[in-house]
Amino acid sequence: MKHIRIILLLSVIAFGCAKEMSTENFGPTNPSAILPTLTTTTVTSITNTTALSGGNISSDGGSAITARGICWSISTNPVVTGSHTSDGTGVGVFTSSITGLTANTIYYVRAYATNFVGTSYGNEISFTTTTSSTALPTVTTTPITAITTLTASGGGNVTADGGAVVTARGVCWSTTANPVATGNHTTDGTGTGIFTSAITGLTAGTTYHVRAYATNSVGTAYGSDLVFTTTTGSGPDVYVVVTESNGTGDIVKLFKNGVATDLTGGTNHAEGRSVFVSGTDVYVCGYEHSGITGIAKLWKNGVATNLGGTACNGALAASVFVSGSDVYVTGEDYDCANNAFPRLWKNGIETTLPGATLNTAGGYSVFVSGTDVYVAGESGGKARIWKNAVPTDLPNSAVESMAFSVYVSGTDVYVVGTANNTPFSKAKLWKNGVETSLTDGTQEGTAFSVFVSGTDVYVAGREGQTAKIWKNGVATSLTNGTNLATAVSVFVFGTDVYVAGFEFNGTNYIAKIWKNGVATSLTNGLNHASAYSIFVK
Repeated sequence: MKHIRIILLLSVIAFGCAKEMSTENFGPTNPSAILPTLTTTTVTSITNTTALSGGNISSDGGSAITARGICWSISTNPVVTGSHTSDGTGVGVFTSSITGLTANTIYYVRAYATNFVGTSYGNEISFTTTTSSTALPTVTTTPITAITTLTASGGGNVTADGGAVVTARGVCWSTTANPVATGNHTTDGTGTGIFTSAITGLTAGTTYHVRAYATNSVGTAYGSDLVFTTTTGSGPDVYVVVTESNGTGDIVKLFKNGVATDLTGGTNHAEGRSVFVSGTDVYVCGYEHSGITGIAKLWKNGVATNLGGTACNGALAASVFVSGSDVYVTGEDYDCANNAFPRLWKNGIETTLPGATLNTAGGYSVFVSGTDVYVAGESGGKARIWKNAVPTDLPNSAVESMAFSVYVSGTDVYVVGTANNTPFSKAKLWKNGVETSLTDGTQEGTAFSVFVSGTDVYVAGREGQTAKIWKNGVATSLTNGTNLATAVSVFVFGTDVYVAGFEFNGTNYIAKIWKNGVATSLTNGLNHASAYSIFVK
């Protein structure tokens, strides 16, 4: 009887232990828990002994993640009992540093995550460490500036090429952390050094992550992840006319808030010179070659109209201005002897401006004030203004001069341009015919655009290699003078000053705009591009 009691007692204890163990197998809180779900992050920053990876745990399987990281091996399907990292707990994105590697060796890596049920693995990724003599480039990300609803300006600095030529560089961006160059990205040249990037096609009121990248024969390296948020609210619309070469011809582009629309197909030589917005209508003028003949053109909302230039050497349109229902365009026309004559088109009807001298004459800017139509240009090497087709030469102390822009404010008429002096030309401003020099002649100087806001007079141009803007005669540099740059057009909206122009990047010209002195690149620098006119509404 005593033996029977002992056997029954042992049976009860054994049954209780078995029951407790079977309960533990299903987890302490969730009997339906399963293994975690995760993916492995692309391997980056590869050197001969180190690399970076990580993972993203999208589900803990119903049981808390108690360990996570990556494991690696020279064989496929590495497991956590081998080489691995430990990178915290819980779900979400994590990064991992892989160390102690051997140069020029293929490795396999998987992210792992452990919960009460067990350990699961992400997808397998392979990579090759660099040789001892080469490594990934070193790159930093430039702070993000000029943020609008749809665009921003960024860039980076490639401080070392890793021993192999940097063949591509730029920035990449995403709404999630650590964007890569296979997604949204720019391409901003090659080699080491500082570069700028135009980030376009964004969504208003959205947070983005951006990283600079640089690629050599080893792979792609990234700078730090920076975060910015695009603005909300409508704000003004910024229109810019850009001409960009494509190796075959030129594409006239109209940018609206950083987004480009092509006005020409790029098979012919072409230029876009001026933009004007009236109501909901957007007007652009310029020219496009047909064979050897240039045809002056006006685009209204993207639809082209030929203004002139069907015979001999053709014509070009340089400036457009809309007053009420009337559309005025000025430019120049060439005869069969290649003599240039200034032209004014009103609603498509061409008029020759009188008093022109053979060989060199043209209208470069038109402005309408009330019933008066002003055209600035040159004739016979002299800066000239026409008021209602009556010509007046602008006084200057130089042998040759040109007038590039006219603006009328009340009863005051402002004209800017350039005049040849020894040893260099000077940028000039004429107010009601009275001449003022904006540069001293120690470097080449030119003024291309004038805009009057209240009592303030703004002029855009160039001195030496530096893009400049003058406010009431006081100059501010928009570039540092290292590369040739020019400010071509200025527009003031409220308290904001917008400038369009271009800057050389060592290989090509990049079309740019500056808002209150802060630059944004409109093109990536792979082809020559220039911004010639800006309008804000």
